Amino acid sequence: MLQTGLIVGGWDKYEGGKIYGIPLGGTIIEQPFAIGGSGSSYLYGFFDQAWKEGMTQEEAEQLVVKAVSLAIARDGASGGVVRTVTVRLVPWGLLF
Repeated sequence: MLQTGLIVGGWDKYEGGKIYGIPLGGTIIEQPFAIGGSGSSYLYGFFDQAWKEGMTQEEAEQLVVKAVSLAIARDGASGGVVRTVTVRLVPWGLLF
């Protein structure tokens, strides 16, 4: 049996950006940020300290790259490359 958790995010002109974590069991939880994957257990303390309401897009992107880099350093099952996609109205952006 395959089990998975999901992170779902999006943006619309009425409510702006939203992100939801859907852990095993299927509960849908709206969150200010979502963490998932095998390296995520290493990141909760980091996000408690580093994440703040009202971050700029650049600050948020830098936070994500730093978080994934920390997970890679601590977790042997995490990959070795950080690829991000920023969801916004126009233009969307890739950072490789």
